[in-house]
Amino acid sequence: GALRAAGDARTPLYLGLITTVLNAALNVIFIRGFGPIPAFGTKGAAIGTVIATGVAAIIGLALLFSHRLPVRFSRSMSWRPDLAVIRSLFTFGLPAGFQGVVMNIGGVLMLRFIGSLQYSAEAQAAFTVCYSELFALITWTSNGLMGAAAVVAGQNLGAARPDRTIHGVHLASRMGLVIAGTIGALFLLFPRALLGIFGLDDPIVVQLGRQLLAYLSVSGLFVAVALSYTGGLQGTGDTRSPFYISLLSQVAVPLGYCAMVQAWRGLAPQDVWLAIVLGHFTRCSLSVVRFRQEQWKRITVSLAAQVV
Repeated sequence: GALRAAGDARTPLYLGLITTVLNAALNVIFIRGFGPIPAFGTKGAAIGTVIATGVAAIIGLALLFSHRLPVRFSRSMSWRPDLAVIRSLFTFGLPAGFQGVVMNIGGVLMLRFIGSLQYSAEAQAAFTVCYSELFALITWTSNGLMGAAAVVAGQNLGAARPDRTIHGVHLASRMGLVIAGTIGALFLLFPRALLGIFGLDDPIVVQLGRQLLAYLSVSGLFVAVALSYTGGLQGTGDTRSPFYISLLSQVAVPLGYCAMVQAWRGLAPQDVWLAIVLGHFTRCSLSVVRFRQEQWKRITVSLAAQVV
């Protein structure tokens, strides 16, 4: 985020690509096994993700200390806390942090509903690969566009050009739609091949995985648009609205729908998959509506740092 705000969009892009490619490769290796590495099954996805993000973090820190980036660390710089900066960071950063917590809580609670299904083990295996791994191709790309939208929105609003802020966010959402649509088409056309990459060959798991990928091919469109407009809101200083939107769309709507259906007639896998789509649709709709209300034009960000 700091690099994008400083005008360096390439380095975060490269780090994101490294993370995505390494994550996909390591997940396949640890899930299926390779040479002396045993097959860990679904646990391998977690192992691969931790290693991939750890490698990217180490590379990022090394670059920050290399003095080759617009944002850099130095051993001689003052590390004394700046209370004014910290206060502003908490004011605008805490809602974004809580947003991540809310989304993780929603994901954990959704797993409880998946665990209550008739074929719970098979459904969890399909969910882990389809949502956590394959759908990440859309979410990682959309997160990159969200960061770009945030930078463009903030810089142009600061330059008193809100019209360019709006144009930049709209452009990011259109790019996200194209990318998500392309990946979604792959989900629809080659589901069995994609699942086979991760060693899924159980008939029930494959059937559930194909169902989920069909739902996610639609859901990805909503996520791409939602994240672009979330970036526009956060870049202009409105970090509270995305938090409230996430609370409603990632917790209240999908979990409420699952609870209602479960109490009414019992929960089926398709109900859980539909709940995911409904949550993403809600997030997309509310993000677009909130951004178009243009309340962000009235937000003032004050960051008075001490010069040492």
